[in-house]
Amino acid sequence: MRVFRFRGPFGCVCGAVFLLPHLVSAASNTWSSSTSLNQARSGSAAVRLSDGRILFTGGTGGSGPLASTDFFNTDGSISAGGSMKQARSGHAAVVLQDGRVLVAGGTIAEGAVTNSAEIYDPFSNTWNTVPSGMNTARSGETVTLLNDGRVLIAGGQSTSGPTNTLEIYSPASNSFTLVSGALSAPRQQHAAALLQDGRVLVAGGSDGSKSLSSADIYDPSSGVIASAGSMAGARAGLSATTLLDGTVLLAGGNDGAKDLASADMYNPATPGFSAIAALGAARSGHLAFLLPNNNQVLIAGGTAVGTTLQSVELFTPWTGKFAFAAFMSTARSSAAGAASQLDGQLLVGAGANGTGSLSSTEIYKFATVKTDQADYAPGTTVNISGSGWQPGETVALTLVESPLIDTHGPFTAVADSNGNISNSQFATDSHDVNISPLWDRSLTHRRPSRTVPRT
Repeated sequence: MRVFRFRGPFGCVCGAVFLLPHLVSAASNTWSSSTSLNQARSGSAAVRLSDGRILFTGGTGGSGPLASTDFFNTDGSISAGGSMKQARSGHAAVVLQDGRVLVAGGTIAEGAVTNSAEIYDPFSNTWNTVPSGMNTARSGETVTLLNDGRVLIAGGQSTSGPTNTLEIYSPASNSFTLVSGALSAPRQQHAAALLQDGRVLVAGGSDGSKSLSSADIYDPSSGVIASAGSMAGARAGLSATTLLDGTVLLAGGNDGAKDLASADMYNPATPGFSAIAALGAARSGHLAFLLPNNNQVLIAGGTAVGTTLQSVELFTPWTGKFAFAAFMSTARSSAAGAASQLDGQLLVGAGANGTGSLSSTEIYKFATVKTDQADYAPGTTVNISGSGWQPGETVALTLVESPLIDTHGPFTAVADSNGNISNSQFATDSHDVNISPLWDRSLTHRRPSRTVPRT
């Protein structure tokens, strides 16, 4: 029997697989090669559109930065998109709340850094320049969609070196505004994560001469930038991933002398950083994804000691540990990816393997568990379903409330011949009123839900 701890509606623990004796289901945890992009590109950006297509933009090709774009379509095919107004690599891209895509900054021809920005409208299939562009030219900046629909741009490499500036893009005015104040240090190769209360954690990176352990918090409601303390060690080229319980996993990177296997956890409730169990392999410049309807964090690729990595690891929040998963088909760094519209699938593509840019893509399959609603009235049956399990295996579902007031189960579900599970043994009661869902069903990792204490 495999055991699944689940954080779902009304504050139950969920979304990731805790499997005994393995961390992932035998029917999942696989990589399969998919259709190649029309052009090889490293340093590109990938976002999933509201219609399920995944858009790859720019990157570096055989002759420099690219203006071209590719769509990974919902049927698995690849089609060329319209070209951006500006060829760019190392830029930022984010899907706005209205479904359009903001692309900003990056490195352009001859290594120059640009402040230009443009908007892709998937409804009209057009690219349009943001008239004034950013206030600061920057490449390798972080981009965070705020809860109010605006976008925070932080740090990056400017024309004169790493910058400590931040700016906000407003879709309403189609313009950028510099944030008053600055980060505690100039930062490039840093990471950012949206916290559940709407603030943004900006951590680590390099100031151009050394790796940084410091971190900052930006509060969009007040516009204030404050220190968030320091990680256990300096790290540039790290990843930052917000988990369903509101904590942030900061993994890997480089301390200026070596690539790192170490990891930190940031707890905004405490607040502060604490060191946790290390990765199985040191890496920097890797990809990190909170797997939708699963809750584990996938860490893929990157580099170590100048070698591009093929290895992949999974972080399981309730054990606090990393474990190796199936290797990618291809070693990659500077890659891009996004969750597929298909449940239990994630696309990774492009990047570089040490000999040049890549056009290949591949799909990671993982087990899922989810609920049929985001919240439930007392007395309502909770219908739990999932996919990617081994046909015939028994999965034990244990629901643990957050905050920890009560537990429910274990309930059991037997996977059918297609690896799907279902269970309807649990119903909410009056004690579950005002316990908000923690289950992230958006597949974007940008809008985690919030826990509301019992009344």
